[in-house]
Amino acid sequence: MDIAPVYELRTRLRAAMIAGTNLLSEDFRLKKAAENFSALSAASPVFAKINAMTEKLLADGSPECLLDTITLVDAVITTLGTAEVKGELNDLPDNGVSSVIVNAPYSQLSAVLDALTSTGGGQFNTIITARRETPELFNDYRIKPALVKGLNASYAELADTVASILKGMGKEIIPLLKKDFDPKGKKDTIRRLHIIEELCGAEENDFYLEQLESSEKDIRKALIYALRHDEGNADRLIELTKTEKGKLKTAALSALISFDCKKSEEFFGEYAKKKPAEVISVLEKVSSKWTSELTARLINEALVDDKGNKVTLSQAADGDKVKLKVKTSFWDMNAALWGKFGAEIEELYRGFTNPNGAASMDMRLEETILATDDEGLKTLAKELNSAPKTKGLYVSAEAATRLLSKDDSSKWFAEQITAAYKLRDKDKQSVNNSGIIKILRKIFFENGKYYLVNRCYDPINDGWIVNASREVVQPLKGAVSDALIKCSCWEYDRLLSDWIDPNDKEYCEKAGRHFCRQLASYSGTGFSDVALWCGCIKRCGLNNVKNLAVDYFKNIKGKCYTAWVQRVVQDVPGDDKYRLEEARAIIEIARKKKHDWFNIEEFEAWANTMFDHD
Repeated sequence: MDIAPVYELRTRLRAAMIAGTNLLSEDFRLKKAAENFSALSAASPVFAKINAMTEKLLADGSPECLLDTITLVDAVITTLGTAEVKGELNDLPDNGVSSVIVNAPYSQLSAVLDALTSTGGGQFNTIITARRETPELFNDYRIKPALVKGLNASYAELADTVASILKGMGKEIIPLLKKDFDPKGKKDTIRRLHIIEELCGAEENDFYLEQLESSEKDIRKALIYALRHDEGNADRLIELTKTEKGKLKTAALSALISFDCKKSEEFFGEYAKKKPAEVISVLEKVSSKWTSELTARLINEALVDDKGNKVTLSQAADGDKVKLKVKTSFWDMNAALWGKFGAEIEELYRGFTNPNGAASMDMRLEETILATDDEGLKTLAKELNSAPKTKGLYVSAEAATRLLSKDDSSKWFAEQITAAYKLRDKDKQSVNNSGIIKILRKIFFENGKYYLVNRCYDPINDGWIVNASREVVQPLKGAVSDALIKCSCWEYDRLLSDWIDPNDKEYCEKAGRHFCRQLASYSGTGFSDVALWCGCIKRCGLNNVKNLAVDYFKNIKGKCYTAWVQRVVQDVPGDDKYRLEEARAIIEIARKKKHDWFNIEEFEAWANTMFDHD
């Protein structure tokens, strides 16, 4: 096959890019090259697509169509031929990037490219499936620009997934994110900026400053906040607090107060004299000695009612009864306590005895212990949770302290788990609302270790961030996991599932058998329950568990659709031979009990088709 027309077409397309699309209608050389190429359109699907794109380009002359056409032609030429240049061969420079270049067939890429660049339903599932089954496709050089374009997806979950994929590529993706960055853009530009920030932080400070000059609205707010990565921006941020208003000013204040430096301390020392409530509102999510001292002082000064009487933080928690002179609230002051430490901060906790705000104070102390690992606060947590007036109100804070300690507290955790479970008969939400489960939910397993992770909402960046993470050194296996298994409930099963370590055979055997018992004794048809147990059994390494699906089928109360039983048989971990045996045992039971809601013939035909390979 003569492929010269392919190269001729690329030459003319490149000439068109230089001349501009407004001259396309007069470019007889491009038309001639397109005619010569059309003879190849029947040779392969990709040539047919190029031919169709070229015809469309000559018809409407859009810049987007020109770019798409030449991109595809370049990709095809990469797979067709070789190029020869003069000179010596040299090794590629080491750019610190470990990923490889992938040149996948266009037939594999087309669905992903369409999902990233077009509108309509189904794109999200296409990307999720490709990410799970063929993750290497996302390293293809044709996919990466489309991924950046995908940040503009109207479906937020798709855009967030694309952002996650791009973050995983590391700093090599930064040039593409910075290319065509529009400081007056929309949501996709903000997503670009957030990825750059997360990957590079202060390394791209010059880029933030450069884009800030011509930025507008939400992009400007995000760029101002991005200056928090470099303390060298203190003077610029001080200037912005004077020139900006509303949310933009708040972004500048929030960035500036995160600096543990003299300039920031002096600025807020003076600013707080005029606008104490405004300073209290931006003290959340920052932690340093000087912000701790400032927080304690501002809260104590704010605890005066509108009649000039001194009030306590406990009284301020009853907002309907106490109106403060300063325009702040208990909840603003409570938020400001995050990350703060020292004797004055500890006294604010000790003086709080109002049950109405106890859960919030417990959470704030727990989060701060996680953020600072401060010994004074850890001692305080145990003290408050045992003190007569606050006994049992600081379970989360004490649990955080114990999780970060090497001293064995497994008996204490087991007692807390059992106590929360015993209240279920009186209050169905007792387990969910208990301090012990709130802290245990924050434990995640990764790379052979367990971490206590705190996430919070960042109103400036309009998203959730991890603002604290520490390794758990307290043993979770043994008495703690045994207590969760003994007190069988869905909430505790979620915890057990989060702690599965495939390399811990003893734990996997014990937890896996527990999940098998849970599924086999379940009488409902809740998808989340069955999916959780099947997934956990598989992750624990238990396969082909005899009568697992059969025992569940025996316990189903009421009617369920045949399709539901099919799904259960397909989800239970094991090979096809095992699933076929389970299906046939279910069929025998159904025939004996003469279930009128269960279509035996339909189920049997399905099982034979799916699993019988003899």
